[in-house]
Parts: sequence; C-alpha cells; structure tokens
Amino acid sequence: MRFSWAIGAGLAAALSLGTALPSSYGAEHTQRASLPEAASGRAGQALAQARDLFEARDPVAARRTVGAGRDATLALRDLVRVRSQLRGTAAREADRLLARPAARRTRCALRFCVHWNPATASPTYIDQVVATITDVHQQYVDAGYRPPRPDGGRGGNNKTDIYIRDVGALGLYGYCTTDKRIRAREPSDAWAYCVLDNDYRPGQFPALTRLDNLRVTAAHEYFHAVQFAYDAFEDAWFMEATATWAEDEVYPDINDNVQYLRHGPLGRPGVPLDRFALGGLHQYGVWVFFRYLAEQFPSPAGMSPLVRQMWQRADGSAGGPDLYSLRAVRATLAARGESLARQFARFADANRRPDVEYADGGLYPTAPPGGTRRLEAGQTSGWISRDLDHLSSTTLRFTPTGSSPRALRVQLDMAAPRRGSLAVVTAYAGTLPLTSTLVRPDRLGHETLTVAMNGGGVSRIEVTLVNASTRTRCGRSLISPYSCFGSPRDDNLTQRVRVVAVP
Repeated sequence: MRFSWAIGAGLAAALSLGTALPSSYGAEHTQRASLPEAASGRAGQALAQARDLFEARDPVAARRTVGAGRDATLALRDLVRVRSQLRGTAAREADRLLARPAARRTRCALRFCVHWNPATASPTYIDQVVATITDVHQQYVDAGYRPPRPDGGRGGNNKTDIYIRDVGALGLYGYCTTDKRIRAREPSDAWAYCVLDNDYRPGQFPALTRLDNLRVTAAHEYFHAVQFAYDAFEDAWFMEATATWAEDEVYPDINDNVQYLRHGPLGRPGVPLDRFALGGLHQYGVWVFFRYLAEQFPSPAGMSPLVRQMWQRADGSAGGPDLYSLRAVRATLAARGESLARQFARFADANRRPDVEYADGGLYPTAPPGGTRRLEAGQTSGWISRDLDHLSSTTLRFTPTGSSPRALRVQLDMAAPRRGSLAVVTAYAGTLPLTSTLVRPDRLGHETLTVAMNGGGVSRIEVTLVNASTRTRCGRSLISPYSCFGSPRDDNLTQRVRVVAVP
C-alpha cells in the first residue's frame, strides 16, 4: 500500500505499530484519507516505540520478554515511514536505530552475505547461519516467491545482508528492516537487511535448541524480507500471520508457532481475525487461518501457493495490483470459486475440533465454547444473544439429556447476511462430527434448521455464529488496529439463536 506522508504516517506506528495510513490502495479505492495536520506530531511516538525495543535490559528481564510481542521488524518499518518528519536530535536517533550493525567479518553465498564479529559468534555458528539462510531462501524461491530486492550496494554489494548480533540480550529473536528512503506515493516495495542473534543460547532462549531457534527465526524474518519485495507497508496482521505460517512450512517438525495459537482465533475466537494487537500475540496466532486455507486447497508438494498468490495481489511495487490484505485474501479465494466469508465460517467451526480438522491438530488447543445448554424433550433454550465484531465467531453447545428429544430445532435471528452473518450447525457422535451444515439466513437474518437425534446417535449439536464481514471504510480511524487503517462497518452485531428440543 502506498501512503500520504505529509498527513502523519506516524499514526500507525504510534497507535497500532503496523496498520497503515494510505493515500491509495490500488484500483479499488477512489478516495484518499484525510486526517488532521496535527497527526504528524505522532512521529515522535513512533520513534519512542522503536527506541524502547533497543534499550538495554538486565538478563532476567530479557529472558522474560523475549518474543513477547516485541516486534522490531514492524516497529522499525514504521520508523522508516515517518523518518522524513523528524528533525534534529530525533532524526539522528532514528538514523542510529535504523543503521546497520557494525561487523568485522563477511561471508557471502550466492544471494546473501553474513556479517559478524569474531568475538561474539563462532565459525561453527556462522556455518549454521549460512546453511540455514541458504535452505530458507531456496524454499521460498522454489515456491515461486519473489526474492528480496537488491540493496543498491549497501553492505558491500547488491546481496541481502544478514547481520549477527546479541539481540537476545534485548529480548529479541531477530528482525528485518530497510534503510531505503521511500518518498510519498512511490511504489512501496523495498530491499531489506536482517539481524539474527549471535548464538540463541539457552539462557536467553530456553524453549528450543539453538539450531531450532535459528531455523524458525531465520524462516520468519527472511519471509519479512520477501514481503518487503512486494509491499513493505502492508497491513501488520497479514505480515506477521503469514511470516509465522511460513516458518512452519519451511520447518514443519519444529512447531514453535503452536505456542501462539491460544492468543489467536483458536484461543480467542471473539477477536477479529485482522486485529493487530500492539505489544500482544494475537496476530501470530492467526497463522492457523492460512494453514486452514492451505489444507482446504492442497498443493501436490512444497508450500501452498495460496499465500504467495495473496502477496502477488498485495504487491505494491510499480505496476502491482496493490490490494490491501483482506482484499488480496478475498480475491485469491474468489479466483478458486470460494468466498472468504464461507471459508471463515467453516474455519470457525473446525476450530472446535482441531485434532480432526488439521494435519497437526493434535498439537493445537481447542477453541472454547461461548456457552452450553442441556435440554430435555419439550424444553427450549430461550433466545441466546451474542454480539460479534467483524471476522469473529462464537460457538454454543446444546446437549440432549434426560428424556431425550427426537430432534433439536435451531432457530436463527441474525443481522442481515449482507453484513456477514453466517452460521454452521454441526452434529456430533461423541467427539466426532456426523454432519456439518453451513447456514446462510434469509435477507432478514432468519433461518430454521432441524437436526434429528437419530435415536440417540447424536450426542450434541453445536451452533457456530459468525460475523464474516470484511466491509470497512479504509483510512477513516486514527486508532484503528485493523486492515487498511479502516473503520469496520459491521462490528458489534447482535446474533441470536434459540434451540427447541422436539419431543
């Protein structure tokens, strides 16, 4: 996405560390955002956010904060965006934070160079870095991704530069950023350089082995460098979710990204999918949505092409479509005859049984229910209301008990389907699903569905209420953490369900 820098691009960094204030979003947009001139003063807050990441920390604090929402890639990306608004001391500090680390030794491979200081990194470790980046780069290129952009000779040549530094002491795994100066309304692709830790020693990174930490970090951060080659200023949730997805594609046996699932749609289905949580982990947990889509549209071998096709539609380089994140996802699914709304509804339902629905689902947490009811024959649950924001869901469980009914009649009273209302009704035998029905209510939001109990063969039904809306007004809200710096049009919708136990 391209941006209007004169009206305060620092807002995104200050308030959401990654959502963007656009001047255009590609051909589908016809109006530019208009925000107060005073917004430009927020650039100082973007600088403060970046500064905080690189302040010295004592060892205990560093161990406690490593990886905990400390996203240097997007913080520095946003500082790049507002650099032209800073003057004097602030500008010099920004330049220092964005500067490439000093290094005394360099070793180059075909497409990248590794830079390090012998006092802090061993020759064996540098061998591992070179082998890992070679593997990561080749997998992305083989999957059809654009390689990182040449950097105009910075770092000694046009290759992508990888710097080795003790960033674990700062509570960081690593990061990528750019030192390209991008002017207003220019194409938004950029080269990148990356920084990785100098040893991933257990004292700083206790969760995995040193090599596994190196591998998943390299896969994640190098994918950011690939993203920059398409659009360095794309929506932050999309950048982080797809980078976290990519690390699992490259190194599927490490499963480090499973730790984030409880913070995303599996653990918190009521949080909008495209929310970027400043200092939080929601966006990392959203990687499972892209895993779900990849498994619905499997490829013969290698990485699923779906995410690559989304980035090709988000491409903000010269002549690129420049769709913002959700538009790129929608267009990619539409090209396969599917809709984001239907896939999101199915995804929300599948998250109630990940061990059945995902290849690695036995490792995943189960999305919690939003309520449970037990019903005897002749009883009704009464109307149950839930307020849902866009791209969120809740699941209600209904279990026959006592004098078991012949059927359960599900009555829906939802917002109009043009606002994203969908439901999925799933019948279970024990822990296994027997039937699963996607329900689109009529134009008034009403629908009725009857599920037979099959003489006791059905142990329960679950009704997943979904707000699958992606309608938004881009660039309208100063504090929006959502796609295209937008104001969603269909938040806080009341969705109601009543279940009658038919005698």
